[in-house]
Amino acid sequence: MELKDKTILITGSTDGVGRVVAQRLGADGARILVHGRDATRGKATVAEIEAAGCKTELLVADLSSLAEVRRLAEAVRART
Repeated sequence: MELKDKTILITGSTDGVGRVVAQRLGADGARILVHGRDATRGKATVAEIEAAGCKTELLVADLSSLAEVRRLAEAVRART
């Protein structure tokens, strides 16, 4: 599958499996929207992915809050 010029949101991508998936899809050419609750970990993840030459952006939201889920959805919609 060709991922160049595709934008992919990966929820929970500041740690663990989500982080690895974000790194891999970024390396395959996708623009990655990194999501997590912790801005500090998110910034570290973004920096790591960008250091590999990939396009990425951080979106911080707590998915246990409906208001934040709505805000995240609007942010994603604005970027795709």
